[in-house]
Amino acid sequence: MQPGASSLPPRSVASPRPLSFPILTLDERKLTPALGYVFSRKWLDPCESLVSILWKFERANGAPGHTVARLARPDIDPYEGIVPELGEVDINRLRENLLVPVATLQMALLQPSQRRRYSNVFRHCRRCMTHGYHSVLHQMESIRACPAHHRALETECRRCGYEAPYRVSVRLLEAPYRCASCRASYGGQGWTPGTPLMKAEHRKAFTRRYFERHLG
Repeated sequence: MQPGASSLPPRSVASPRPLSFPILTLDERKLTPALGYVFSRKWLDPCESLVSILWKFERANGAPGHTVARLARPDIDPYEGIVPELGEVDINRLRENLLVPVATLQMALLQPSQRRRYSNVFRHCRRCMTHGYHSVLHQMESIRACPAHHRALETECRRCGYEAPYRVSVRLLEAPYRCASCRASYGGQGWTPGTPLMKAEHRKAFTRRYFERHLG
C-alpha cells in the first residue's frame, strides 16, 4: 500500500543561532568599563604593590595598558608613566574604580623618607612572581632578600639583562610578570583569578617587615 501523499510543505530545519555574550567595553572618557568590571579585594595579599594590584586588574578584565595607567591619575602620559608614590597617585580615583580601601592603597605606594629609600628599577622575588605577587617592600633598597622566601631580589631579566623602570606605565603594565623588553617570564605564569592567597606564614612575614620599616 502506497503511503498517502501530503500536501504540507516539508518542515524547514532552523539553523542554530550562535550564542551571544556581553562584551566588556571601556568608556574612555571615564576610564572605567561601561558595563562594569571584575575585581575583588579578596585577590590581594598584604603589602602588595600598586603595580601588582594593577596587573591583577588588567588580567581580570583584559583592559589595555593606557587605560589602566590612567587609573593612577587621569592627566598623565601613560607611556611615560608615573612613579607609584604617595602624593603622586590619585588614591581616591583608585578607590572608586577598584573598590579597595584607602589604607590598602596607601600601603601599596612608595613612601620615601630619610630612612626609607626605594629602587627606581623593578625588583622582584621569583618565587613571589610565580604566585603572581609583588610587594612594595621589594622596592626598598635596605631589603636585599624577600621577607617571605629569603631569596635574593633580582632586577635584571635573566634572558636579556633588561632592568625595567619602576613606573606605572604602558610598557610595564602590558608585560605582567614578564620582562617588558623580551617578554621572558620573571617566574611561572603569574596570577589568575583562581590563584590561591599566599601562605599564612608568608603573609605574616610581609606584614611584620612592613611595620618594622615604617613604624620602627
